[in-house]
Amino acid sequence: MLTAALLYLAYGFLNAAAMGAVKRATGMLAAREHRGAIATFAAGGCLYTGALVALVVLLDSGDASTVFPIAIGTAVLATTAVGARFYAEPMTAHKLTGTLAVLAGIALTFLDGAPQ
Repeated sequence: MLTAALLYLAYGFLNAAAMGAVKRATGMLAAREHRGAIATFAAGGCLYTGALVALVVLLDSGDASTVFPIAIGTAVLATTAVGARFYAEPMTAHKLTGTLAVLAGIALTFLDGAPQ
């Protein structure tokens, strides 16, 4: 169960880091920094590949109806945390409530059907 939890966390944070790289690369393109943007897009692609590997390993040991909701929920939580920490995105009461609901859904789904 610990291995699965760590893989879900890896998936979520690799996914969030990849999104951050793409966001940064898009800004670089707007600033006409093409070489830097290409390298940053490539780094984002490598991060997404790592996330995909974690997802494939999870799918190998669990049902898709369990793995996907937990993985997507974890990515939502990681993206929210990264956005608040590194992009100064506000944490509103609505966002906090939604984040807690996602966390509760992950916990219930994980306890119900996560690989042992």
